[in-house]
Amino acid sequence: MIDIITAIDRDITHLSAVASTLPTALQVVLAVVAGFVLGQVHFRGLGRAITLFGQGRTLPALAWQIGRFLVLIPVLVLAATLGAAVLLAVAAGLLIARHLVVAAARRQDRERAA
Repeated sequence: MIDIITAIDRDITHLSAVASTLPTALQVVLAVVAGFVLGQVHFRGLGRAITLFGQGRTLPALAWQIGRFLVLIPVLVLAATLGAAVLLAVAAGLLIARHLVVAAARRQDRERAA
């Protein structure tokens, strides 16, 4: 486990060094896009985990939950190493994706009820 953490830390350090050479405006734009993509994966994964829990399939649901955060945490750590503007941009992308995923889920629920 320590080797995995060390490898992730090394990769984040390398990515941070590469990304910090980009202009700040480009970093922010890329961060919003990355946050949006990550948010789509994260919140759709939440929907999948909820479905699995509802079906009584606890272990696969827990695996989805753990996987969601194993993807989310390194991205947020990388964003934080690049500064507040990048971290806020990732958070904005996540919130936009959350809004769209929740709206789509509500539409599906209404269609099923009709």
